[in-house]
Amino acid sequence: MVKVDRKENPTFSKYSDREVKESLKRDFNKKCYLCEEVTRHFEVDHFYPQISYPDLINDYSNLFYCCQKCNKVKPKKINIDSSNKILDCCEIDVEQYIKLKLNSKDCIVEVKQIKRDTLLNLKIQNTMVLLERIYNGIDSKSDSCEDLRDEIKDTIVLFRKKLDKYAKTKLKRAIIEEIKEELDKKSSYSTFKRWVIRDNKALNQEFENYIGD
Repeated sequence: MVKVDRKENPTFSKYSDREVKESLKRDFNKKCYLCEEVTRHFEVDHFYPQISYPDLINDYSNLFYCCQKCNKVKPKKINIDSSNKILDCCEIDVEQYIKLKLNSKDCIVEVKQIKRDTLLNLKIQNTMVLLERIYNGIDSKSDSCEDLRDEIKDTIVLFRKKLDKYAKTKLKRAIIEEIKEELDKKSSYSTFKRWVIRDNKALNQEFENYIGD
């Protein structure tokens, strides 16, 4: 989950209106706020569920860009009450609290808390449980997580090839631009690529300026 900076303020009568969808595409960069896949196939997700928060049904700040797979996997009970609330990536930089790393050997996504906050700890834990469900299929009957992990693996392999190319070439300017694009929060699975950099001291010194937003 990457930090989303909303800039749009659409005028609309219903959340399913075209104006809402176009605004969400721009604000979220066509990127699912849960799994980080960049996709044209999305649904308008109510961060706080319609059944519990009818007053927020058509509140743009409560509408999120979510891929169809994640919207099906996400439990209906999320954000129903204070016991099952998750972090809002439009308000909080989730990357500061949760680390995502692909374990290629075991073919799982490692979800780890890296920072504690007394006020946010329950939301952090709930968010981690949700991410485990999405990426690893924990407590889910859906098998979409398998394809998702394969996509992330392919993405990381290509990213590492660019890093290897950068290390070997003398003409670094062009490849630096490619790496910057990969690390930008607009790209698919950017959190995973950023942790490839953070976990390597040499790479972190080289590219740390490109992973701050």
